Amino acid sequence: MVSAILLAMLVVCATAMAVGAVELVRNGKPRATIVAPSEGPPSYAAEVLQRYIERMSGAQLPIVPDGRKVKGAKVIIRVRKGAAKLDGFRLKSSKDEVTIEASVPRGCVYGTYALLEELGCRFYGPEPLGVVIPKKKNLSVRVGLDILKEPAFENRLPSFGGPELNACWGFNFTGYSKDPKRQEFVKRIGLKTWRWGHIWPQLIEYQFFADGRPPVKMDYSDKQDWLPADEKGVRRPNPSWDAPAGQSLCFSNPDAFKWFVENAVNWVFTNCPDADYVSMWSADTADLSLCQCEKCKQRGWTPTDWYIHIHNEIWRALKARGFKGVFGWIAYHGSEEPPQQVKLLEDGREMDLLYAPRPRGASMHGPITNDHSVNTAYRENIQRWRKYLSDFKGTMTVFEYYFDLVLLGHLPAGRTFLIPKPEDMKEEMRFYLSQGFNGFFDCDPPSGSFFPDPLRKWIYRKLLWDVNLDIEAAKRDFFQNYYGPAAKIVREVREEVERLMFEDIKWPMWSPAHYADRPIKRLRELETRLDEAIAKVGNDEILRQRIEVMKLWVRYCALAKESEYHVKITRDREKGRQVEQSIRKLFEENKDFLVKTGLLTEGDVRFLAEQVTNYNLSVYFGGK
Repeated sequence: MVSAILLAMLVVCATAMAVGAVELVRNGKPRATIVAPSEGPPSYAAEVLQRYIERMSGAQLPIVPDGRKVKGAKVIIRVRKGAAKLDGFRLKSSKDEVTIEASVPRGCVYGTYALLEELGCRFYGPEPLGVVIPKKKNLSVRVGLDILKEPAFENRLPSFGGPELNACWGFNFTGYSKDPKRQEFVKRIGLKTWRWGHIWPQLIEYQFFADGRPPVKMDYSDKQDWLPADEKGVRRPNPSWDAPAGQSLCFSNPDAFKWFVENAVNWVFTNCPDADYVSMWSADTADLSLCQCEKCKQRGWTPTDWYIHIHNEIWRALKARGFKGVFGWIAYHGSEEPPQQVKLLEDGREMDLLYAPRPRGASMHGPITNDHSVNTAYRENIQRWRKYLSDFKGTMTVFEYYFDLVLLGHLPAGRTFLIPKPEDMKEEMRFYLSQGFNGFFDCDPPSGSFFPDPLRKWIYRKLLWDVNLDIEAAKRDFFQNYYGPAAKIVREVREEVERLMFEDIKWPMWSPAHYADRPIKRLRELETRLDEAIAKVGNDEILRQRIEVMKLWVRYCALAKESEYHVKITRDREKGRQVEQSIRKLFEENKDFLVKTGLLTEGDVRFLAEQVTNYNLSVYFGGK
């Protein structure tokens, strides 16, 4: 009997400890101290934690560099060797102490945002609508918390936002800037920097200098033998839409080759001398346009052979000049296939392959693992690259095109930001990781768009850290926190809209043509159902605005579906033009509201109103 009572008491004590909590704020007053170094990413992380706790509760927790004299609860932010792999973090709590630690300093920043999420914050997208900051007078962390997070992809490059947003969203790169203040800020956060692009046309058009003075326009009048020869042997520039001065030179000419390599090195030291990663690409064309002279042809090289040969020499010269970053090349269009003869310098040590399967169309045919012929072709090409890179000493980065409306804007589900599906992204990221890729970037114009809400881009970012993400659980978290009491209605509406947007619009056999417009009518009904959702949020202006944005999106979906109806069923160009013009008007009339929400920039609204509609007008309805 006594033993049973003692056991019961132990159970009660253990339960009490398990449900105990580290108090941070009580009744709007600080109850804990943040302990962090006074410099570097842990210091920045401490300020982030202090800022958001104050926004939540009104209490400002003190920050000290040494916790030995601190009385009461502490939040310790520190770097500890072996705390986590890569730039991951560990978040733990015990009696009167919460610890955020990482092996790499910037990991402390990610751990801090994870702690804020434990406290109820959410960082789905840009402010004001994309962030959830609950108001609480009491804040605590449960005792026994133990979270270890390590990123799936070592290198995570953003397509939008400055250094603070990039760190908040779990990226570890930010765009390179020569501005000293921004450089210092990036260093304080601990992010890496990158610079890339279709730079070859600049290297043809301008001469860059080792001393960094402004470039000058090149004059080839006395260097005609540097110019590429066409099929008839005529030496002249080979311009393209993005390279008016030409795409290449006669690279078998030793003087032209040497100058081009030096010019590329000078470009790097002029524009981004201390970037962590630089990748140089040829012109943005379907094929690499190269010289057709006999000397160039007799080597029997493919375009990618030439590309790698040139990059090897640029890389050799960069290292000789003291460049400390990683140097990359891109597998894209004309350089899509691996080289046949030229090997990488030093097996590609400190180099990066950027694999950009643009013609695959950003998962418009489903995940890259399925049997669609386009996806099959790209999987086979990856295997050819893996064979070429069998002794590779560098890194491999995926350059995907999720949500890219340049590629997807002609599809109803594409132009409404529904491609790719979250499940397809998960499948593809798992595949890429299994193939040895350790970096990821998404090219997603208009990149500042989080329309109608940040759900899918937030899931994309979470997948960069966890390719085994429970997508259903993530969706539940999102709808509950983002839409509050209206979550159930909004989710039901959104998911039915998604189903209708992917549904192929058809003319049923033996039925009138108007039967095919039933999805359009249903979409309009769903817009009105969101009025019920608005009624549920009362006077909460943020929740109201979120649902108003969703209403606009459902209206946009109905119009996009109606445009498809005129493409496939009525084939009425005039009515199709009217629909596209209605889409343009929808965005123009609501521009100020949409920009104010933070979910689209002014440029993004213009992109949807002009570029996407103009493309559909031109392709389907005979002009703008």
